[in-house]
Amino acid sequence: MSTCTALIIPADPNEPAHVEIIDAGLENLQTLVEGNIEAVSGDDWHFYLNEEGKILGLTPNRRAALLVLEATGALFDVYCGNAVVLGETPDGDEGDVPEHLIDLAQQLFGLHQATP
Repeated sequence: MSTCTALIIPADPNEPAHVEIIDAGLENLQTLVEGNIEAVSGDDWHFYLNEEGKILGLTPNRRAALLVLEATGALFDVYCGNAVVLGETPDGDEGDVPEHLIDLAQQLFGLHQATP
């Protein structure tokens, strides 16, 4: 089992995006995105979403799209459903979401801060 700090971006804009420590195992990732996972990758990060999101008619995730556009300068798809953003270790394993993405998400759409 691998625990990582993740940025969770719900597709529903009324649900706050937030950072939390999660089990980054396949089963939990599938639970978070409500189905089989599809990966979208950046330089030192990637995020998972439901691979059938468009087919199932899940809500487009505008905040995830905005984050990808701002982080990479390009947008090649419509992302539907909840997104789970993680970092990537040099050997390709799951890692903590990079701070620069957390900062960017905070600037773009704000993050719900968990209370201790």
